[in-house]
Amino acid sequence: MFWIELVIMLLLIFWGVRKGGVFLTLAGAVGAFVFTFIFKSPMSDPPLTVLRIILAVVIAGGAMQAAGGIEYLVALAEKILRKHPRSITILAPMISWLFVFCCGTGHILWSLLPIINEIAIENGVRPERPIAASVVSSQNAVCGTPLAAATAALVGFLEESGSVDMITVLMVVIPATLLGSLASGLVMMKRGKELADDPEFQRRVADGTLVLRGHKEEKVVDTSSFSKQSKISVIAFLVAMVAVVLLGVVKSLRPVLADGSTMGMTDIIQIFMLCAAAVICLVMDKKADAILEMPVFKSGVFAAVICLGLCWMVNIFIGAQSTFLTETVSQFTNKYPWVFIIACYLVGNITTSQGSTTAIVIPLGLALGISTPVLLAGWVTIGSHFLIPAASESLAAIAFDTAGTTKIGKFVFNTSYLLPSLVMAVVDAAVAFLLASVIL
Repeated sequence: MFWIELVIMLLLIFWGVRKGGVFLTLAGAVGAFVFTFIFKSPMSDPPLTVLRIILAVVIAGGAMQAAGGIEYLVALAEKILRKHPRSITILAPMISWLFVFCCGTGHILWSLLPIINEIAIENGVRPERPIAASVVSSQNAVCGTPLAAATAALVGFLEESGSVDMITVLMVVIPATLLGSLASGLVMMKRGKELADDPEFQRRVADGTLVLRGHKEEKVVDTSSFSKQSKISVIAFLVAMVAVVLLGVVKSLRPVLADGSTMGMTDIIQIFMLCAAAVICLVMDKKADAILEMPVFKSGVFAAVICLGLCWMVNIFIGAQSTFLTETVSQFTNKYPWVFIIACYLVGNITTSQGSTTAIVIPLGLALGISTPVLLAGWVTIGSHFLIPAASESLAAIAFDTAGTTKIGKFVFNTSYLLPSLVMAVVDAAVAFLLASVIL
């Protein structure tokens, strides 16, 4: 019965991915129906704690975006990149990682890519190098920031299971993803022909498609023109993040409630994120409802919606097959732990969504009794979803390269993103495993 239900679940996930969008959660609901009404599996609850954390984080991120905070961060990034243009292949992915880490969303990359492309061309650097490294690093950072929906989901699952706390997770995933992103930039340093020798670049310059701008017109970035509310929104958001981390590190700072219990980190994350959103709404010149129209909020709600149906189906499957998973399948995965890491990487490439992948692999990993070092080593690879050019960012970023150097190859797999993402995944997994093995 296990294998029949497993095949059904995998087919439903594949169906949901093929249809795309919200249909993935609807496919999960179909799975919940099949497992309960046909196979009579016991009912399990959807991960409500995870959903609450995701919503709290994206409300705060949406508020910062509505107040102009993300635009302010983009201007700061441009200022840094223009000060060191010759190092853009290394700096761009690191800046991308840092800003996604601070914002909790990869959407900030869309504002950075035109700037990266422009600076690269002005300084004779092949745009493919910093653009490809930045694209993969931005998705890697989603697995490193405590403010991303996927990381919030991971923390929620691990805290519910009593495995590890948020601080331990961050001590592993932050350095792992940071070093992985650095590796993606290093491996792209000499990728492809030099810009001046690239035939596509030469063709675009010759036919006037690409007009080169001289250094005398070099742009000066003025961050002083941004409104006070945009700067306050960034400060409020970052203060809330630091407070969450501090309360996670120093447990004595957490409030002891009337019933004698100490407040858990999942509740602390929700309270501080929503309080940060409240502060931002008080200072911004828009109504609070503007949050609902922000891309950051919409993408986070999408992750929560996906998590609802998908996790529900997975939880029902795990609950019904817990004995088989722990007694039989776990023997294989414990003997060959690298299988789980590869599985995480492949599922990430199928869904191209860290939130969706987390909802699938983490509950299964916990049910299988996968060790925490292996669990985290597998999880940090889910942002390296560039094995095939199915992710929206891998396709859209090509349009930002006006020199035409970022591309999808003849064999589909040989894209500009394949090499940096593979190197990044290997470094991520290796560092995460080593750190978790030492810390835990």
